[in-house]
Order: sequence, then C-alpha cells, then structure tokens
Amino acid sequence: MENIFKMSLFMPPISPIKDQATGKTVKYATLTPLRTMNLDEVYQLITSNERLTALTLEVRNAALRGDDKACRLLKQQTLPYVTPCGVFTRRRSDCLEETSGLVVVDIDHLESTEEAEKLRQQLFDDPYLHPALVFISPTGRGVKAFVPCAPQQSITDAIHWAMSYVHCIYDADHQQSGKGVDTSGKDIVRSCFLCHDLGALFRTGY
Repeated sequence: MENIFKMSLFMPPISPIKDQATGKTVKYATLTPLRTMNLDEVYQLITSNERLTALTLEVRNAALRGDDKACRLLKQQTLPYVTPCGVFTRRRSDCLEETSGLVVVDIDHLESTEEAEKLRQQLFDDPYLHPALVFISPTGRGVKAFVPCAPQQSITDAIHWAMSYVHCIYDADHQQSGKGVDTSGKDIVRSCFLCHDLGALFRTGY
C-alpha cells in the first residue's frame, strides 16, 4: 500500500532576512506553503534533488568549520522545510487543514556523522516507533524521524509520547548540555528542514 501521509512544503526563508548593516528586513519569512507533498515525494526530494544536495553541502561545510552562526543562517535562509504533522494553509497552528498522521522527533548535536548514521538505523528498526522516514539532519550531526501516530491518538499526545520515548531509550549516553532529543518544538505546526541524505530510510507498506 502506498504511503499517504501528507504535509505542506514551504520554501525558504523560515525567518526574515535582514540587512546586516541597517537591520532592515530585505526578505520576509515564507508563511504560505508552496504545495502539499506526500511522504514518498519528501523521500524522493531528499535523496535525489541536485539543488538540495548542493545546499546541504554548504550547511555541512559551515558545521565542519565550527561556524554555528553561518550554519544556522544557511539553514534558515536556503533550505526548504515541511510541516510533518499535516497540511496547513499558513504556517500557524490554527491554520491546520488536514492532519498527516505523523509527528517528528529530532535528535541534535551528536558527535559525528557516523554516530548519526548509526542512530538513523536504530530508530528505523525500533519496533515501537516504527518510523515511516528517518534521515540525517542538515548539519550531519543529528537525526530526524517521522513517526506515525497511534490510532485514535491526538497529535499533541503523539508528540509528547514520541519525544519522551526517544529521550528515555536513546538519550542515556547523551547527557551533555544541548545534546539529545530536541524538545523545543511541541507545536503541531513545528517545521522540519529538508536536506540531502542518500541513505535516508523509508518504510513502504503503510
């Protein structure tokens, strides 16, 4: 059975771009989606889009240099993003048009890409999460998992459950400040940057 999870695709920037000299806004944040995508289309985009491959390389080069500011700005200003929880008419929680049946779990600030690759497989193989899609984050040192909600479970409950579960099971070795599950985004309109990951893991059969 084909995956039918649907979400909104937004083009950058996710936040306003300001002139460094004057502080004036030169480009406003994108608040309306470009289009609706299903999960198969998201997977195809992150594994085979040449433009996204080049943009991801720029972000990762900044991360390798240790230039956190440049890395953050490149993500915010150049990468497309989706709202995994559903389809929105605007990027606001009260503009939800259709739920996707998914929530996103984000694990940040890992030690290396190798650690991220290992965790990508562990999350994908987890029988309780059973994620539909897992891929490495733009910096190369994080993992994003799109996790299906349980039947009759609300989005909010699903977000809290997934984050708590991953924190308990996978954060045991990640006690350093800032490392581990990102619990900051519990809103249903939480956005997720897309980036190139040729090794992204996609589950068919939903």
